[in-house]
Amino acid sequence: MALRRVLAVTGACLMLLASIPTSFAQQWPSRTVKVVVPYGVGGVTDVMARLTADRLGKILNQTFIIENKPGAGGALGVSYAMNSPQDGYTILFIGSTMFTVLPLAHDVNYVPLKDLVPVSITGTNGMVMVVDKNAPYSTLREFIDYAKANPGKLTYASGGVATNNHLDTAYLAGLEKLDMVHVPFTGGQAALRAVLSKTVDMHFGNSSDLIEPVKNGSVKALAVSTRQRMPQLPNVPTVAETIPGFEYIAWNGYAVTGGVPQEVINRLAKALQIVAKDPEVIKIFSNLGIESVGSTPEQAIESLRKDMPIYSQMVDMAGVRKK
Repeated sequence: MALRRVLAVTGACLMLLASIPTSFAQQWPSRTVKVVVPYGVGGVTDVMARLTADRLGKILNQTFIIENKPGAGGALGVSYAMNSPQDGYTILFIGSTMFTVLPLAHDVNYVPLKDLVPVSITGTNGMVMVVDKNAPYSTLREFIDYAKANPGKLTYASGGVATNNHLDTAYLAGLEKLDMVHVPFTGGQAALRAVLSKTVDMHFGNSSDLIEPVKNGSVKALAVSTRQRMPQLPNVPTVAETIPGFEYIAWNGYAVTGGVPQEVINRLAKALQIVAKDPEVIKIFSNLGIESVGSTPEQAIESLRKDMPIYSQMVDMAGVRKK
């Protein structure tokens, strides 16, 4: 009898323990959630984070606050989240390069897809290649021919070493065997100003930064990196129209640290799928050249697994692989 009673109590305890994650997930979020953005205030990632966090708060009936933790190419913000309790109350809004590029280019304290786990791809965007409005080339082919005829003379700006707008140009240069000089700046806006001031010759940057300057004639667009022409810039050809097969798409989305319960991840992802269908979110994103997505965690993981070998090649083309 005593043994039977012990077994019964033990079994009840095990059932209680097994129910804790689900019970916890059903209660989440019961207090304020911090959304860490590992970039500065005002950039497109920050804008996307604030917009979607506001919608999450309304859907989940809780406060979601943004904490900007820029530095070390985004590694500082990720490290901050890694050192926080893994309970779903400190989450991340990051770019795909935190998974695909940063671990190859810098020493980081996480393993992608293990310690850093994607929740949902929030939005995708292409890149726009711009030059001075009075530049002697008006098409991508003319630019490539000019670069080949003047090796080492053309310069290109980026928002920083190993950023998307460094890798996309390095990728293009590698495919076409172009010799150009990379000039990194602190963000896409600074890179754009360098083109406007004629400090550099070209910038292949985020569409969100460049659609308006192209539309108002401040700079000249030679190409976009998307598979199809961008609806916001229908007269600008794709790179693939000149270099068949070329495509470069960046994404931003939510992620958590590896110890966060799967039930919390699933609940957050479902809420983000609702956010992605919000007409106002879709409209604001579209004006920035961003396509609203709202993927499942599984779709985000599949996308990353497919992209990782490609980004590894780009890291080598850009010469930024850590020693």
